[in-house]
Amino acid sequence: MIDHVVRLYPAAYRQAHGEEIAATFREMTAGEPWGTRLRDGAGLAAHALRMRLGPGPAAPAARILGLAYPFALAAAAAACGLHLLRWYASLLASPAPLGLQLGVDLSGAWGVLLVSSLSVFVGAASALAGRWRAGVPCTVVGLLSLAVAAVVSGPAFGDPVATPAAAVLAAAVVLACPPDRRVERGRAGPAAGMAGAVIALVVVPRALIDSHAVPWVSTDYGCWPLLVLAAAGVALTWRGGSRGGRESVAIVLASPPLMAHACVTAWGDSTAVACLVAVVSVAVAAMLLAGRLRRTGARSSV
Repeated sequence: MIDHVVRLYPAAYRQAHGEEIAATFREMTAGEPWGTRLRDGAGLAAHALRMRLGPGPAAPAARILGLAYPFALAAAAAACGLHLLRWYASLLASPAPLGLQLGVDLSGAWGVLLVSSLSVFVGAASALAGRWRAGVPCTVVGLLSLAVAAVVSGPAFGDPVATPAAAVLAAAVVLACPPDRRVERGRAGPAAGMAGAVIALVVVPRALIDSHAVPWVSTDYGCWPLLVLAAAGVALTWRGGSRGGRESVAIVLASPPLMAHACVTAWGDSTAVACLVAVVSVAVAAMLLAGRLRRTGARSSV
């Protein structure tokens, strides 16, 4: 595994330090459990990715990634939560015996998709709670295994192109976040709280709809999750008093999992797709407007 991870480093750095990195990694992880080696390997891969992209801690890209990171976790968890809810609703609606359904669903690519979605949901929630060292590897492994299984299984959990592409992009955003800007225990920050609220506000209403607690709602064509993420971006912009540019880019970087879910939900419905495009456009405009209004209010109060 370590040889593949070392290849992620820039060529010049790899030629100068690749053998030393590999040897140190093997020495430090000798005799360690598989989970520990996987976690340390994920951290090393993240370091290699950051070196390749070049975002220093003070660079604009680092600040954007620091903003996008918790919301990328939230979007991935919310999308996987919706997958799991859809599976659970179909499980309850099917007349087949529960044991037979579980035996079929938990085998093959479908089972990998379910386990991967659960891994992403639990891992993202753990990372947002400050358990970065355990939560991020769990999330990234879940996203990558979901991407592979989605390609193999076809439309089982979405589109065989959009769904895995979104999962890989989400994993890249999470891994690319600089260490000094990630969510750590004891300093989660307001962005992590907003990200956790995004998960709840996406998954809980969907659960209420699937349980027929609100029978007048049939579907939202994927608009509601995107609206929740956009509202979080507006709140983040307003709270920070910035111009809204960084927040807009961060929310766009975090949105692929929910965009993929929305596109699959609205697939073939041109009106719904147009509404989704409008939602994203209005969300970006709202973040920029919120930043302007916040700065104007701050100047007038001085």
